[in-house]
Amino acid sequence: MESSDESQKARDPAKIVQAIIIAAIVLSAAVIVYVIYSRSQEAETEDLAQVASGDMVTLNYIGRLPDGRVFDTSFLDVANDDVIYPKSLSFSLRSNDSYEPFEMTAGNYGPGGTIKGFALGVIGMRVNETKIVEVLPEDGYQIYPSLLVTKNLVEEMPATETLTAAEFEAAFGVEGALLVVVPHYFWGWDVMVTDISSGMVTFKYMPTVNKTYYPYGNPQTTGNPQGWPVVVEAFDSAGFGGNGSVTIRHMIQADDVYNIEGTDSDGLTFYLWAFDSTNSTFVIHKSDSSIGYNAELAGRTLYFEITIVSVKSA
Repeated sequence: MESSDESQKARDPAKIVQAIIIAAIVLSAAVIVYVIYSRSQEAETEDLAQVASGDMVTLNYIGRLPDGRVFDTSFLDVANDDVIYPKSLSFSLRSNDSYEPFEMTAGNYGPGGTIKGFALGVIGMRVNETKIVEVLPEDGYQIYPSLLVTKNLVEEMPATETLTAAEFEAAFGVEGALLVVVPHYFWGWDVMVTDISSGMVTFKYMPTVNKTYYPYGNPQTTGNPQGWPVVVEAFDSAGFGGNGSVTIRHMIQADDVYNIEGTDSDGLTFYLWAFDSTNSTFVIHKSDSSIGYNAELAGRTLYFEITIVSVKSA
């Protein structure tokens, strides 16, 4: 048991006050250190270069469609990862060394620059900052109306076609000869040569009613699914003034918009762009690589995840 003197010593007020003062000093010092650190971090952030129009900017990016699919990126790991980063129909891998930070002039759009929404979207960003830039259709890739084609879901066409002898051989891979039967170069059904005169080859279609054909590409092709089924609904040998007619139905629906690509009879890749159930029509939007035109991106809202790497002031 403690003595009365020892108990009094343990409760000495002077020592209690001293302990409180020491604790307060330690706490104050910690607060001061935190404030100094926070202010230094704020100052460091303020010192980071901010992008202004005309600056040379180096950045990384991931470009996405409205449904989240990636159509382009500067990151090799993103390009190679189809699980976390599912890809758009038009996405294609480049050489590994091409995946590197992108350099551009901020605010410079049009010829020699980027699309408007991208060029202006980086202005005001700082080094190491990451931001999602929304590019509206009017500030992105513009539509070429000449590359939009409207088709009927149910389509009737003449069953007779005429080509020059050279065109026939180029299309079918054989020389035109009377009564020769070969698969059509686009539709896939058989045709028979019925007339050859003055350097021209005339042939008639011989489709099988109720049979399915894949003129735009086969959606069941492993690794490269394209197009959709086309079913022959009718064949009238007397239609179109005796030239014959074929009636087909395109087996597509509204959910296929932006989810189908194919190749048209002119050899251009296209994307299903619109579907009108009221008028029973649909629209395909053709790409043209010769002019760098990607129909999957034209006229759409796009999203770019941008990270600024460096800024060189103008």
